[in-house]
Amino acid sequence: MEAGASLISNDEGDITRQARFEQLRQVVLGGSLTNEEQRYMKILLAGINVDIIGELPIELVGHIAELLDLHHFITCLRVSRRWRDKLLSVPVVTAVMDKYCPSLRQVRDDQVDSEQYLKILHKIGRSRWACFRSTLAKPFSWKNESYFRLDPTYQNEHEDMRMAYERFAGPSDEPDPDGLTHLSALYSHGKIAWLAKQRIVVVDDLLSRTRKLFKVSTGPLVSPTLQLLAFGNKLVVGAMDRLLIAWDHDANVCLEKKLPGSIKHATTDGSNVAVVLFNGDVLLWEFGGKLSTIDTAPLMTGHGSGSKSRKSWMSNLRVIFHPSCSGTLFLASGYTDIVNSRATLKRVVYEFKETTHMKTFEFELPASIHNRMDPADVKVEVRKVLPYRRDTIGFCEQYEPPDPRFITCYETFVEFDIYDRKFTARIREKFDHRNFGWRAMQTDADLDFEVRFHANGFSAYSYQAGFDFNAVK
Repeated sequence: MEAGASLISNDEGDITRQARFEQLRQVVLGGSLTNEEQRYMKILLAGINVDIIGELPIELVGHIAELLDLHHFITCLRVSRRWRDKLLSVPVVTAVMDKYCPSLRQVRDDQVDSEQYLKILHKIGRSRWACFRSTLAKPFSWKNESYFRLDPTYQNEHEDMRMAYERFAGPSDEPDPDGLTHLSALYSHGKIAWLAKQRIVVVDDLLSRTRKLFKVSTGPLVSPTLQLLAFGNKLVVGAMDRLLIAWDHDANVCLEKKLPGSIKHATTDGSNVAVVLFNGDVLLWEFGGKLSTIDTAPLMTGHGSGSKSRKSWMSNLRVIFHPSCSGTLFLASGYTDIVNSRATLKRVVYEFKETTHMKTFEFELPASIHNRMDPADVKVEVRKVLPYRRDTIGFCEQYEPPDPRFITCYETFVEFDIYDRKFTARIREKFDHRNFGWRAMQTDADLDFEVRFHANGFSAYSYQAGFDFNAVK
């Protein structure tokens, strides 16, 4: 050992750090320690506090944090001040945000507010595990409403409430919400949109407890019934057959657009509206601006072994806007292809920049419980999952059993990560709405509220710390 030590001594003849490590290794692993000595060494080492996270390089801490479940990450913040500072440092907290909600991390590193990110992570955790802070249950109501007051921005706050309501519906034509109102109600960004009558839209704000009203114009050439299709942070979108109606519920501006065909599905983000017609055409409308067409004919060809599969592809087609890249959107669909009596699940996503097709992503797997339906009738629900499950497009194919005594059957749930551009199949996993981030029937949510619609009313649940529905406004 003296010869080895001399080779790694410094100029002054002192044993270097590397030599000390070598001596320790020889003592511990050299086989000279008895069992009793080994036990005594463990006792001595147990009394020495080694801060692993505090000593590791920040890059390794970031990798460790990415592997932790959110609950465990939050728990680690409480271990010590040094751990908290390390885990909330810009590189680490940014990596964690990228894992759970990358669309909320659209700032430069020098602008990162770690405490603000931590609040968002707490919101994700509360919504993921349904940790409600306050609840509200109430019916849809018109002139007898006592919880929401008319928004003073658009209504004279000194105006008699009854007169204000009568400007939208006269005394002999009073809206009367019924047991079917909840079927067309929508939730988005802390607000609920619902139809008080065929042509009157109500937007109730859960945060400010205010109400805005909008009445669709009448005419002999339009359908008598308005159908609510989409609700976003800026627009309420509805349709009356081929007439597309969008109401800016912030600026109180309404615009209409006559389309070449009947409207089946719509989605909105900011001032943009995407529409799918019953014939499979997809239109993009910038509120107050141009109407553009996405050519879907080339997309149809090559999907499915026959016209029935292509019909299913067209029926299930949906549009999803990218949450943070302006001008980027996805067309997504799912169908079942049958060849030689073998059923294969097909899931496809098309990425567009405005109206230009950029790339196609395809995924297929064997059907697990094919229900022998005609391929043309296969229904695949395609939509973004709830925000606590990252920015993901989900594909859910379910079959209602002919006998109500049996449970609903689900095909393998498939996800497409919008940021990673990758498909994932939840093979052999039991379908679970909350685990998969899938909206239950008549339910919607974000990181602030969850709203469940029911016959003639709704129940709202707040995830926000310090918010109380019962607080006087």
